[in-house]
Amino acid sequence: MSHSPAVLCIDDNVLGLAVRKAMLESLDYRVFTAENGPEGLEIASKEDIDLVILDYQMPEMDGGEVAEQLRSRCSHIPILLLSGFPGRIPRSLLAAVDGFVLKGSSPDVLLKEVERITRESSPGTLPMPGRRRSRELSRGCRRSLRGRQKRKP
Repeated sequence: MSHSPAVLCIDDNVLGLAVRKAMLESLDYRVFTAENGPEGLEIASKEDIDLVILDYQMPEMDGGEVAEQLRSRCSHIPILLLSGFPGRIPRSLLAAVDGFVLKGSSPDVLLKEVERITRESSPGTLPMPGRRRSRELSRGCRRSLRGRQKRKP
């Protein structure tokens, strides 16, 4: 039995989240949404996530900070970065993510990147360098993320 890939969308734009969720669910992806970085990290700590679609510019915790925490604890989870302001994204972050899509691009552009990344990182295919997909690793990731997120005072 194959499972549908689980995608976590993190974006402070609620309308954008709803559109991406509907679009991905129509293609049989399981979709989780979070309106900010800490909420997204909490979901990643509880669920087996196959891909994170991450907005760069968010209040409280930007996409760079979220990506850094995911990479340090869950390096096997691919990250697709979204931004309407590509000139503001540090090159080091672009090098650390698995893909980039400009906000406002055609939905087909986003879907092609999602399909490419989930296909490259799915079990049964050759893993990307430095990445492993396994339930055991996902469980370990969940444990390592719990309690380590930045909290608002």
